[in-house]
Amino acid sequence: MKRTLSDLITNSDTKDLVIKNVNIDSIKESPTQARKKFDQKKLEELRDSISKNGILQPLIVQKLENNQYELIAGERRLRASKMLKLESVPCLIKDVSQRDAAVLGIVENIQRSQLNSIEEALAYKNLKENYELSNDEIGFLVGKSRPHISNMLRISNLSPNAQNALSNEEVSFGQIKPIIVLEHSVQDKMLKDIIALNLSSRDVEEKVRQLHGTNADEESFHYKNMLENLLGTKVTFKKSKNKTKISFTLNSKKDLDSFIKKIS
Repeated sequence: MKRTLSDLITNSDTKDLVIKNVNIDSIKESPTQARKKFDQKKLEELRDSISKNGILQPLIVQKLENNQYELIAGERRLRASKMLKLESVPCLIKDVSQRDAAVLGIVENIQRSQLNSIEEALAYKNLKENYELSNDEIGFLVGKSRPHISNMLRISNLSPNAQNALSNEEVSFGQIKPIIVLEHSVQDKMLKDIIALNLSSRDVEEKVRQLHGTNADEESFHYKNMLENLLGTKVTFKKSKNKTKISFTLNSKKDLDSFIKKIS
């Protein structure tokens, strides 16, 4: 489901939306921008489109002091407009909280398919850690399912090398997902094999099972993945004779309350 602007603004004291042309030099980039990489060719295509048709959808900004504005959503349009050396751009001006600004930026990028997996995962992590939102709350705000949010949050547990490989599309999410449970040094070793041998997700899962040995038989591996998808956090799953030990860490009281609610 898509979230509208009015759905995402939760503060009843905020002012009504105002649209006006804003001097491009008075707009500063958003500190909550989820997108980190911008495709130069696509920016040039957007520049050409704006040159022919104008800006079809206003940017969203928040007014600061001294006639300055902070960008909430529309960084590609802003960058393309600067390439054209435009003096001003049409903007929707709104007073919102930092959390709502972060959510709005993420929603716009997701709906325009502009975030890669790492950017999306780190954006959700920012919402979770800085605004103490649960997976269910993040999913509701950005219009994604809770399992999707949980899976994306797990990506942030990848080593920097694995994150870069995923961001650069050297590997797919399916290929990289099974190694999230490993230590970073082991992830990096496995990553080299994935790239060099072009291993499928099933191949990677099998390698991880072999690496875990007797503590990761097929049934245990299945339950481990199921719990990690449910909780959105790393799960340690160990079996010995007739006993099974499961351990995991929940990052906030909201996560704990959500977990208790699910099992009660």
